[in-house]
Amino acid sequence: MTYIRASQIGCALDCDLRNGRKLQTGGPATDDGPRINAAMAGATADHPITLIIDGSALISGLFLPAGGHWGIAGLGCGTGFFVKSGTNNDGIHNGPPAAAIPFDPGPPAPARGANVSLSNFTLNGNRGNGFSGNSTSGTRQGVTGRVWYCGINLMNLDNITIEKVVVVNTPAYHFRLSNVGNVKVSGCVLRSKGVNTDGLHFDGPANDIAISGCDFRTGDDSIALNCPEGHSGDISRVAVDNCAFDSFSLMRLYTTFGGPWDKIDTVSVSNCSGTLATSAFEIGLASGSRLNSIDNVIISDCRLTAPAVLGVAENFGNISLRNVTFIPRSSRASFLAPAPPFDPFVGGSLSFQNCSFSGNGGMAAFVGNGSIIEKVTFSGFAAHASPLLVGIVSGSIGQLIVDSVNSSNIGAPTNDFASIGSVSGAGVLATGWEFPDAVMADGVPYISASTGLPSIKINGVVQPYLQP
Repeated sequence: MTYIRASQIGCALDCDLRNGRKLQTGGPATDDGPRINAAMAGATADHPITLIIDGSALISGLFLPAGGHWGIAGLGCGTGFFVKSGTNNDGIHNGPPAAAIPFDPGPPAPARGANVSLSNFTLNGNRGNGFSGNSTSGTRQGVTGRVWYCGINLMNLDNITIEKVVVVNTPAYHFRLSNVGNVKVSGCVLRSKGVNTDGLHFDGPANDIAISGCDFRTGDDSIALNCPEGHSGDISRVAVDNCAFDSFSLMRLYTTFGGPWDKIDTVSVSNCSGTLATSAFEIGLASGSRLNSIDNVIISDCRLTAPAVLGVAENFGNISLRNVTFIPRSSRASFLAPAPPFDPFVGGSLSFQNCSFSGNGGMAAFVGNGSIIEKVTFSGFAAHASPLLVGIVSGSIGQLIVDSVNSSNIGAPTNDFASIGSVSGAGVLATGWEFPDAVMADGVPYISASTGLPSIKINGVVQPYLQP
């Protein structure tokens, strides 16, 4: 590894990272981008190069080797880069300027390079309004229908490490990562306002992503898993831990613009807290995805303030919520709710384990518009004040399994037993709710709605249940 100090290759490092002006005098700062690009151009697998950014540099874009084998290491958040006004490009980019490359080229995805690391510096994206700042194209994000300008844009790479990087005030996404694998992001701070300012925006295909200890304050999705964008493809094995969010959504996951396209598999979010303007997890943008298109999602040990935890527009396989505290932003909120375009979806399994709903008037799940969830399971659920456990309007649930529910503040299990295939679970009787005989599975003690007495069905025949 060759280490190059920016101060030793002729960089002026005279830029105030707050405003892009020259330190001390406030006049025009020196563009250090060309010197850095020239010094880093020779990075290869046999000759990796790391730039030590030991000051604050004005840059008209860093366009570093497309195949990787380079890094940028700062000396703390007071060192880094300010994107020059009128750059009309990404702040940091692997390969030639992004304006020369289609933003969403479609399949097939090319072979990946490898080994890029970013650590311990700040990037100010100089957002502007489309006529000032980075973009002078007329739109703040970039060139409409062609390319957007991101803070940091990394494509077609494996083995990316991003640690303690602060990215602020970007025209569009803070980070765009497209066709990437083995990505580790930790200790980062991402702060920009406005639509399209996603924090970590992943285009398919992508795999093996770990995000931890980050602080997101973004005007759009904090984390976006977008299979159809970029070269398009499946996204798998994403883990998010110990992050804080104050954004539009915590995570957007989608596999299609319409029709059976790609798949997202194995996503975990743990030990996180956040306040979100829309559903914490936006599941899909369009209907018509293949069955189980978003599968094996686990949300655990989180505290979330939002209109809903899950806003669903796409078919899903298994979603599990464990030790999730939901603080609703409206009195009609629910953990799971339909989301635009409000077309029917099919869900495989939705489970709640030791979850709680702290607001008034909401419920665990609302199923409507012809949607189907094959199985909903409760293994520990409590609410402050809720009329129903699950609400159904023109939808259905195949199996409702109640192993444990604190029913003291929940009025009834549902408003529509006719749309539930069967009810079972070791905790049904303890709820004190009455259930129609027809909906009960065999061998499950319950209180019969027809008699008001503890009952049990044996071989389909209702019998009195004598509690042990």
